[in-house]
Amino acid sequence: MRLFCVILVAVGAWFAACAEDSGFMKTDYMKYVQWGDDAVAKSKWGEAITYYEEAMRTEPSNPQNVMLLSNVGMLHHYAGKDSLALHTLSEARAMAPASVVILKNRAQVLADMNRVDDAMRDYDLLLSMDSTYTDAWFGRAALNLRMARYDNAEADALKLLALQPDNLQGKYVLSLIYSNTGRPAEAIPMFTALIDDKPQAPLYADRALCRLQLDELPEAADDIARGLELNPDEAELYYCRAILNLRRFREEDARKDADKAIELGMYAPMVNALWGGKSK
Repeated sequence: MRLFCVILVAVGAWFAACAEDSGFMKTDYMKYVQWGDDAVAKSKWGEAITYYEEAMRTEPSNPQNVMLLSNVGMLHHYAGKDSLALHTLSEARAMAPASVVILKNRAQVLADMNRVDDAMRDYDLLLSMDSTYTDAWFGRAALNLRMARYDNAEADALKLLALQPDNLQGKYVLSLIYSNTGRPAEAIPMFTALIDDKPQAPLYADRALCRLQLDELPEAADDIARGLELNPDEAELYYCRAILNLRRFREEDARKDADKAIELGMYAPMVNALWGGKSK
């Protein structure tokens, strides 16, 4: 969503620059676009849609209308109106069949509607049109991951990282793939890159679990401590610490951490599985 808002702001800035360079006052069209951009910045989706649609009505032949229509489609999606979003994006695609951005937006909406096969077809077509489009590689990787198609998801994520070695989205997908396929040693560098970019308690918990699988107990303990400094109410960190305390034969401490993890929302059967699946 942050990326989408940046794109909209860039559109408004482009119009403003054109007006400044030409020495003319902003047209009504440009004003509506700017007002729409301002509404997007405030997450006022309905208001933004109204302004963008008014801009298109003001100048029906403006070539920028296709881009605005695509933006309107995504705003409907953010507002929870997926059917309307899909219709709008399909209309935009009919107007500009060569646009990879519109096709990517439609694939995203289809995926969120759980129309997996349709979304996959859009991603496949998109990547046949532009094999360097990193957002599409990420979108298809995430969709494959959601469907537990780990080999396909990994191939897409690796392609993304071949194009952009520092791409954090690709590293995030790989971290989840490696974690879910019994490859903790490969997952750790991915989680480390994500933590270095923006430390978050869930990421520390994920890396701690990997380190626990590798019997790296001091490193896991450090991750747990760092995560709890960021968020003392992160349930998974207490789950990790329960495992750690069991490994260190601190049964009473492990039980306290397990209870805390459940209290904070951790799935109780998963926690109880630490004691053979039985309630403590």
